[in-house]
Amino acid sequence: MRITQKQNLKAFNTLGVDVSADYFAIIDNLTDRSKLRSLTSPILFLGGGSNILFTQDYSGTVVYNQLRGIEVLHQEQDSVFVRAMGGEVWHNFVVQMHRQGFYGLEYLALIPGTVGASPVQNIGAYGFEVKDFIESVEAFDCQKNCCVTFTKEACNFGYRDSFFKQNPGRFFITAVTFKLSTLPVINLSYHVLQRYLNEQGVESDQINATDILSAVIAIRSSKLPDPKVLGNAGSFFKNPVISLEKWYSLQQAYPQLVHYLQEDPNKVKLAAGQLIDIAGFKGVREGNVGMHKDQALILVNYGNAKGEELRQFSEKVQKKILSQFDIMLEAEPLIL
Repeated sequence: MRITQKQNLKAFNTLGVDVSADYFAIIDNLTDRSKLRSLTSPILFLGGGSNILFTQDYSGTVVYNQLRGIEVLHQEQDSVFVRAMGGEVWHNFVVQMHRQGFYGLEYLALIPGTVGASPVQNIGAYGFEVKDFIESVEAFDCQKNCCVTFTKEACNFGYRDSFFKQNPGRFFITAVTFKLSTLPVINLSYHVLQRYLNEQGVESDQINATDILSAVIAIRSSKLPDPKVLGNAGSFFKNPVISLEKWYSLQQAYPQLVHYLQEDPNKVKLAAGQLIDIAGFKGVREGNVGMHKDQALILVNYGNAKGEELRQFSEKVQKKILSQFDIMLEAEPLIL
């Protein structure tokens, strides 16, 4: 384990906020797990830094997961079980699995972050969440000073939520085992995918997993700014889930609202980006902060914005959505 003091974190968070951590520990070997309890508290586990907004210097230890390695465990009929270490870059892992003929993760391509961070946030896109492919999660429990393996059920996954997110600083995720398919997983329930593929001249009955991967990458690349060029954390707000009754009421005033049916027949999910767009915040900029001109859901750092400026602007958006739609948007990133 390598530990530095007063480490600048600007390069370690995709919003590009210029803050420092009292201590910064890099873990690239499993033998370092036992040393976690000796670190100065509070402890923050950091992957790709794509799901966090720092509003001040971090008074404690930031632990940077650099555990690497991917291993095919075994196959069962049309399924394959793959164990990936927590420090693996998520998108690279998705592409590698696809190239090896292990399918399903294509819908989650180009989501920033690491394998270890994926179950914490239960990342998702285009009708899929990472929980749909997780078999188990290995972690080090800093509270009990022991290694533990969580089944999918024990992870308590929810919409952009998990048992790990509910217990910050306790579980350092070392590895995740995925159950993938050796057969292409084709689901075009999100019309944007179907529309893109049709525009590319791909017939519906000819769509394969490579088409899905290419479509997801192309769509996300066209809508989402590169954090290396323009600081952002991807989608800043969760898509709100509301009651069917409230949906009927909103539909009267805003018939253009898209919605997605949920397992609970009395609930529907709305597109937060569309709400923000209707409210007039798409492309709005105040100083070095604003919502992106092409994707209203993305909070952007246009230059050297401070974390507090970003937080205040996000709250301004929340207040507007609450007053106009009676919906309180919830931020996806952890705000510290």
